[in-house]
Amino acid sequence: MNLQSRICIVLVLIITAMLYALPGMTQGGNETGVELKPSPDVISSAQDPSPPADAQKSDSVGEEVLSVSTANSPGDTDSVWIQQIDVNGDGSLESADLIWDDEDKMLYFYYEGGFKCKNGSTGTGAVLIGVNGKNNPRNKPAGSGFYAVSLDKDECGAEEAGLWGCRFDAAGNPTACGTAAVDDKYDDIIILTANQ
Repeated sequence: MNLQSRICIVLVLIITAMLYALPGMTQGGNETGVELKPSPDVISSAQDPSPPADAQKSDSVGEEVLSVSTANSPGDTDSVWIQQIDVNGDGSLESADLIWDDEDKMLYFYYEGGFKCKNGSTGTGAVLIGVNGKNNPRNKPAGSGFYAVSLDKDECGAEEAGLWGCRFDAAGNPTACGTAAVDDKYDDIIILTANQ
């Protein structure tokens, strides 16, 4: 067999392997995860937050693995309040707990409700969104941030219960998604297994 025939056989094998792998990669990327885009109201709220006069003081928001601490030192607290706002951009208002971390210039939204899955189904659970404000000390673009959603096993294609999250740009468009963990030390999420 000459060299040209060997090259043709190798190319056919590579193309065949790619064609078999492609549907599996597409299926996993499109069917696992959450379709959530923070509403323009959420992004603009973080630009210049104005906690109401009756805001309480706390050092955290959320529950269990889907919580964030805003305390930068012992005894440090921040304004926390409840607000009716379209958090997830679906056109309906959610009752969300908000906390403004005035040192790190980060506005957090926590609520429990419904969301759309990438596989076309819907899910229900807790959602945490963090949005960078203007002049934040990490020099992240104002309006950018992250969201994390608590999923049950098989919900939104999740193989096991845990957190799914995305980082998003200042327009709310996802930039990196996957299984996640909240990292309140750096006001972000850690993408454990990328999937987008």
